[in-house]
This record gives sequence, structure tokens and C-alpha cells, in this order.
Amino acid sequence: MAKMAHSKGENKFAKMKKRLIFGSLLLVALCCIIAAGHLWTLGLVLFVQVAMFRELVNVRYSQRKFHDVPLFRTSQWGWFFTCMVYSYGNSFLDPDRRYLIKSPLLLACLHYVQIAGLLLYSCMLMFTVLTLTKGYYKYQVGQLAWTIAIIVITVVQVHSFTANVLNGLFWFLFPVSLVICNDSMAYFCGMACGRRFIKKPFLELSPNKTWEGFIGGGLCTVIFAFLTPKIYTLMPFLICPCDELKLLSFDTLSLTCTTPSVFLPQEYRLKWLASLTGGTDPTLTLLPVQLHALALGTFASVVAPFGGFFASGIKRAYKLDDFASIIPGHGGVFDRVDCQLIMGLATQTYYATFIGATAILSVARLLQLTTSLPDEEQLALYNELGKHLKAQGLMR
Repeated sequence: MAKMAHSKGENKFAKMKKRLIFGSLLLVALCCIIAAGHLWTLGLVLFVQVAMFRELVNVRYSQRKFHDVPLFRTSQWGWFFTCMVYSYGNSFLDPDRRYLIKSPLLLACLHYVQIAGLLLYSCMLMFTVLTLTKGYYKYQVGQLAWTIAIIVITVVQVHSFTANVLNGLFWFLFPVSLVICNDSMAYFCGMACGRRFIKKPFLELSPNKTWEGFIGGGLCTVIFAFLTPKIYTLMPFLICPCDELKLLSFDTLSLTCTTPSVFLPQEYRLKWLASLTGGTDPTLTLLPVQLHALALGTFASVVAPFGGFFASGIKRAYKLDDFASIIPGHGGVFDRVDCQLIMGLATQTYYATFIGATAILSVARLLQLTTSLPDEEQLALYNELGKHLKAQGLMR
């Protein structure tokens, strides 16, 4: 495989122009896919996973000896497919997500997803051992270790994106936009102010990165994170959780729900400010999500860029300019999403810890969960709910 060098020999203006044009096209495509609905967004995540795995596998393609090793590529893709089946299957085993699947055939298959994962894993284990070839043991074990490391990056980390999409498109789009903002503003701040104030290199791994770009991009990202949730609340289809996965549905933009409490305005008393001024407690009206957004924006500014630095380390190790050249001015898919992976994982973890399922409870959602129960359990729930309402004096 020839070494990619799409950016070599280009001046800064030409490179910036190309990045802006194709970056804008990517952004428009992303918005169209999100507008198409949750299932299409999950399809985008799946495409990105496959593309990333292909690009990362190809990193060590130049060291290939697989002509002398039986079914070399089949083994790598087999392990990836096994982990994908287990990952996506487990995502929908939870009762909170099982009801999203309406197909009786898929529901029947879902019941056996864990045993299917075990069988696939067992087959791949035996397959791998049987293909070990004398004289290539060290090479094959090294490639297997590389494949497992890639699976951690492309499957384990990206597993969190499924939860983000189903919790509401906001929780997918917002962290993505934070990374885009940080990457873009760090690029422009670095070009505008690079090494004017701090001469010391930011990171030897990426000599073009500057402290001015890192700090400037971080400040812009935190401000962006605080302000933009108010814009998202104007589009209810973004903040509503997924109620049904539809393949050919174009009514996503009309999706409505009971607004989750995290998106409802609240008054906050600034007691610390009153103690300083000696007056009454001033109040500030904010959306709770804006305060959560400050934490996510800080993470996107401080931690997420290191996903890109890690990718730079891989490229330096294998003397690559980009992982691929399919996106002019941007390289490959992994070049564009390297920072997104840790950001998506952080968003899912933060959501589960500080916001939780109570943010997406609604009568419609509870009814969907209830109707997915067996008939006898629905009757038992009806009787228990009736007893509770009578005890509360709400029903005779």
C-alpha cells in the first residue's frame, strides 16, 4: 500500500480551503442523516466502525506476510464480526431498548444473541489456533494482538454511541459538535497566534500543535458548550428519546415528547454572590443541561484532543501522513473521529451517572415498556397500580 501524503506540498491557504469545503459537506451530510432518524444515525455509527477497522488493519498491511499464512484476513474480520454481533445484540437486550424492535423475527433472534456470541467466539478461537503456521507464530500472535487492540477502539468504545443515540439525538450530536468546535478553533487559533505567546512546543508527538491553539480552542469550546443547548431545545426531535426504530420514516423532524427536566429552565440562587455584596440572593435562570454542558465542554477541550494525539502516535510509528485518503483535506475516517471516540464514551458515562433514565421517562415510554410484558405480568401491574392509586385516594 502506497504511503498517503495528500497534504504534502500544499500551502496553508489551499489546505485550509480544501478542509473548509469538504468539512462543510461532511457537516451537511451528518445533519441529513440525523434528520432521517435514530436508525439512520445508528447506521452511520456502524459504517464508521467498519471503515475505522479497515483503516487500522491496513496500518500494518505493509508488514504483511499473509501470503504464507492461511486465511489471514478472514481471521481479522471474523473477530471483528464476532464482537460486533455481541455488542449490538447486547445493546438491545435491555428491556428499555428491546421494545424498540417491532419485528417478531428479530425479537426471536435477540433472545439467542448471547449464545450466538459464545458460539462465534468459540469458532474464532478454534479457527485461530488451527491457522497458526510453523515459522510464523510470533507474527500471527502480534497481528492478533493488534486486531484485539483495534477492536477495543472500534467496537468497545463505540458501543457507547448506541446508548447516546437512543437516549436522544442531542446526546449524539452535541458531543460530536463539541469535538468539531474544539478541532476547528484549535486549528484557527493555532494558525492565528501560534507560538507568539508561548514558545515551548505543546507536544513533541505533534510538533505543529501549539499551546495557543490548545488553550484558544478549549476556551471557545467551553463557551460554545454553554450557549448551544438553548438552540437545541428549539428542535424537540433532538431532545426526545427514541420511541421506535423506523427504516423508511421521514417524520423525525415532527417527533415530540414531554420535555425532559434537564431541558426545562430552572432558577438558581447565587448565595455566594449575595455574601460578597451583602444584598439579597440574586437568581439566574438556566437550563440544567447548560451546566452539564460545561463539564462535557471541558472534557472535550482537555481530554478529547488526546485521542487525536494517540492517532498521531500510530501514524508516526508507521510513517503515515493519514490513515486513508478518502476525504480530501481530512484523510480517512479515523482521522476525523479519533477524538470523537473518547468523547462519546464520556458522554454516555456522564449521562448514566448524573442524568439517568429519569430524564427520559414519559407516559408513552412507560406504556411501550408495559405492553412489551407478557399478558399475565401486564395484569399483575394493572392490579398493583390500582391498589396504589386507591391507597393514595386517587381512585375508588
